[in-house]
Amino acid sequence: MHLILFKNRRLERADYASTHGKYQMAIKLAKPMVHSRNKVIAFKSNRICGLSLYKRKKYNESIVYLKEACHLGNYRHDWYNLAMAYAFSGKLNMAEQAFQNIYRTNVQPGYMYAVPVPGLIFQYTKALIQKQFMEAAKKRTRELKQMYQGVGNDITKQVQRGLPSYPMFQKEIELKLQIQ
Repeated sequence: MHLILFKNRRLERADYASTHGKYQMAIKLAKPMVHSRNKVIAFKSNRICGLSLYKRKKYNESIVYLKEACHLGNYRHDWYNLAMAYAFSGKLNMAEQAFQNIYRTNVQPGYMYAVPVPGLIFQYTKALIQKQFMEAAKKRTRELKQMYQGVGNDITKQVQRGLPSYPMFQKEIELKLQIQ
């Protein structure tokens, strides 16, 4: 019993370090537990290591941990983080495969501030444009436009449904796709 409590405290410290910008400390605390037999501990450890490396822009290194977190937890935001890491690593096919999983999975229970799927698509599309994956970005742009058509012109309804306001969408995505 004592060992599990110790691991949970260590994970709490690692999570705190990660959320407060002390990524190296978070990795140091969480990494020894990534292969734990306890699935919950292994999941949290892999997620913390993956996100900490991602935030340090070490995308290739983060993929290993994020991939394991996805397989252990199978939650929407973990798949999104994996897709973003692949995209920033220049691995479009793998990014697209990972991104498809956000449609098939749920938000982790107790996750208070979950970004809705349209917001995830918006951010993912911006990353695709940044990495010059224009055809993939256009595909996601069409998907967002269909969502806007379903909601209508009311910005309040757009935001309530998780879409960024249409003027922001035009500024951040449409104009960039037309210019390049």
